[in-house]
Amino acid sequence: MTPACRRISLSAAPVALTSLALAFTAMAPTPAIAKQGDLVFDGSAWVGRSVVPPDVIDSTPDQDRIQTDLGTSMRLSYDSGPVILRALAGADVFPVESDYNRYRLGAEAQYDLALADKGRVKLRLIPGFDYVFSNNGRVFDRYRIDGQLIMRHNREHTTTVRLRYGFRNQCECTFRGYDQSEWLGELRHFWRPGNGPTRIQGSLLGMHHDADAQRFSYDGFGAQLIGRTALTPKLDLYGRAYFAKRYYKAAFSNLYDFKRRDTQVRGTVGLEYAVARTYSLYAEGGYTNTDSNVPTRAYHGFIGQLGVRWNFLLAQGS
Repeated sequence: MTPACRRISLSAAPVALTSLALAFTAMAPTPAIAKQGDLVFDGSAWVGRSVVPPDVIDSTPDQDRIQTDLGTSMRLSYDSGPVILRALAGADVFPVESDYNRYRLGAEAQYDLALADKGRVKLRLIPGFDYVFSNNGRVFDRYRIDGQLIMRHNREHTTTVRLRYGFRNQCECTFRGYDQSEWLGELRHFWRPGNGPTRIQGSLLGMHHDADAQRFSYDGFGAQLIGRTALTPKLDLYGRAYFAKRYYKAAFSNLYDFKRRDTQVRGTVGLEYAVARTYSLYAEGGYTNTDSNVPTRAYHGFIGQLGVRWNFLLAQGS
């Protein structure tokens, strides 16, 4: 049996990982594009232990879902004036099992509309597209539109109300019934005590996924907390915590003839050292646990990364 045709199923990891990545990106020490005409290349590369991609998990209760991971995530951003344009690319490579490898190409645009003086209230729109493939071809493509109402109360406090819609078009060669509409709602608050080096961000999340097969459809809720502070002028300490519950809408399978229920907890702590103005080194470690009433969907283990982050101004605008 070829790898693309073997029996596979889903875990609940994508929303957790995506939400954490987006939230941490907002707090990472990567300078924003300053003015029209700037061209910036930023990203990260790492080696570590990670959860295997959810769309290639064997349906056996004794499998190991935590694997050695090599990865990279990159963005090329251009400020055209009213709109920031971004090209996206990334990869997750698992040396132990190449069937787990995933590669991403994408594009997005960001448009900010000021709704109050001095930008204290603004509407941010981010449409985007992702194409994800493996060594065996396309895995899925996804269209998304992200809307955020950002309210900056003062130098210390900012509140964001966010609604994101996406449609995931899954390759039928792997499994059927996972084409779905994906809704994510978020209420986020950012606090910078005393306008100093410490940053704290908390979010409440709501999730609704409507898949072609009801056993993949679910409603859920969650919360996440992210913090970062400077220990020295060049060394930062940061941490992330995530919690989510998901309630699926149909029986999981003939063997497990009941509705799936998942509780996911994930936490990491890390250090980042600024080697130069354009790049830094980081190390982080933590633990992930998904408790599910379906044995083949439960997993737990240590997660961690060693890596480098960079931010280069390739061209400067006027």
